[in-house]
Amino acid sequence: MGAGESTEKLGQRVLIAKSKLESDLQTATDRYEHLKQHSPLILKTMLESVSASFETCAPFLESTLLIAWLYDAAQCESIVLSACKKVLRAPINDVQYNWFKQYVFSSNIWMMKTKKSGKFLYEELLAIGNDMSSDIVANMDSIFEHLQSHKQWQKVLAIKNETLVARQDDKKVGLLNDAGLTNVFEAKSDDQKSEDMKTFVDSNMAINILTSTAAKINEEFQKHVKLVMSSHGSYKTAPMKKVERSLSKVENDYAGEQYPKSAKLLDLVRCSVTFNTVEQLIKGYDAFLRHIKATPSIIELARVKNGFLDKNSNGGYRDVKVNVIYKSQNPEHANARMICEVQLLLINYLEEKRKIHKLYSILREETFFKMVVSDHTEKRSKL
Repeated sequence: MGAGESTEKLGQRVLIAKSKLESDLQTATDRYEHLKQHSPLILKTMLESVSASFETCAPFLESTLLIAWLYDAAQCESIVLSACKKVLRAPINDVQYNWFKQYVFSSNIWMMKTKKSGKFLYEELLAIGNDMSSDIVANMDSIFEHLQSHKQWQKVLAIKNETLVARQDDKKVGLLNDAGLTNVFEAKSDDQKSEDMKTFVDSNMAINILTSTAAKINEEFQKHVKLVMSSHGSYKTAPMKKVERSLSKVENDYAGEQYPKSAKLLDLVRCSVTFNTVEQLIKGYDAFLRHIKATPSIIELARVKNGFLDKNSNGGYRDVKVNVIYKSQNPEHANARMICEVQLLLINYLEEKRKIHKLYSILREETFFKMVVSDHTEKRSKL
């Protein structure tokens, strides 16, 4: 499942994709057989036109690509995978990547089985993506190794992990404590229907409360942090976390937490500050903490998570995350407060993070692909 997608939405997307796959394949097969019998020469021309489209990153119709595959699967495979390697190689060109996402990645071609390996074409795509992401992760690990020789590195390591408030329903925050919610979550029952109702309320009503609070606080929070931090580093507003991404985190990352699990969502409102040097990062962190201590009526420390303390980060990326309880000063918002997140990062990592983000948007679709092809292996193996 994509990292930003809920189980419900994934299931709906799979059903739609399976139906489209069957319909498109049947149509392409009928057209291919007709052309093969009545106008066989056009099939070669069709393959050549597909090749030209992929070489120049030009728009094309999926039906043409599917017919070209039925005509010469091996050549078509070579054309598609060569384009993947070209488009996904860092630094990724935005224009080429957008073409790939719109015309290639959305195609049913990935559900075809290759002639050479017998694998689905999406498996070859994921292999390419994993190879390229491994290179970027290796670059980030090299950055980390280099940073450890910095003369002030011990000051970075002195930033200790600290958790004071870890949930939005903590009394210091006060969200998700409505009696209607707590009655559902605290009800003791062993039947599945009651558990399903808890999950429904958690993934719907509770998240709605969090997103509406985030909408109230976001602009005010962003202005506040920008005013404090923009003199120390490059400040950037991040979009509020989408509902689908929030649902996915609740279902996966917080599956073992107590209800409401959505109370663990601490980054619906977030921003980042990028620093050019280690010295700037340290000064920026210290300045932010001094500000927090000086203005407890507005902002309060909730958690510090120093990714640089993790020597074995699987993804390579590291930063310092500071979660704070932001208390709205707007009387129209009835004393709204919420845990928000400020990411403090080094520019070296920002560049690599940008490179790998697009690859991850491809790689996280593995579960989707597997689910789409699960009931159709026999049919496609004959193509």
